[in-house]
Amino acid sequence: MRIIFVRHGETPWNVTLQYQGHVNVPLNERGQTQARLTAERLVRLDASALYTSDIARAAETAAIIGQHLGKTPIPMPELREIDVGKWEGLTPEELYRRYPDHMAEYQRDPARTVRLGGESYAQLQVRALVALEKIAAAHRPGETIIAVSHGGTIRALLCHIIDLDLGNFGKMWLDNGSLTEIRYGSHGWRLVRLNDAAHLEDLVAEGGE
Repeated sequence: MRIIFVRHGETPWNVTLQYQGHVNVPLNERGQTQARLTAERLVRLDASALYTSDIARAAETAAIIGQHLGKTPIPMPELREIDVGKWEGLTPEELYRRYPDHMAEYQRDPARTVRLGGESYAQLQVRALVALEKIAAAHRPGETIIAVSHGGTIRALLCHIIDLDLGNFGKMWLDNGSLTEIRYGSHGWRLVRLNDAAHLEDLVAEGGE
């Protein structure tokens, strides 16, 4: 079985480096183009199913992909981004200025520090693993599954798969519209492709989480 994770297309808040969490920020024009180009690349794979986070930026990306693949996206709340609580709408600079003690705690333990009113990365990882288990249980060996999610959620899952300490999640980066693939075989889940953005040409831009 192979699962191809797609990070949603770009939003205005990605450009301005504002934390989005669970807020419903729509794709911008570049994000819509990224989603379309991603769909055109995925159409050749004969995927069995298309899952998506139910947050707007992921759901919109999945809808565009689904139109090209002839698949109706299946909402899966477990694929949501981390709940950032009071971080929502703020930039990193604003966070450090507004909540210096909290951010010092976060720097000491980024995996287990709970965002103010939100989740920790450790809690996110548990939720992401539930999504993986549900998808795996619903499909047979040999199938190809597409799942549209978020940079934080995908990286939390990858840390588990490659046995990387969760505190190092920030050392991986996923571009908007990129593909990351895992496959299940005799050795369990393996990461076989990370942040593949070859289909996006000059549409990749380093933005916020």
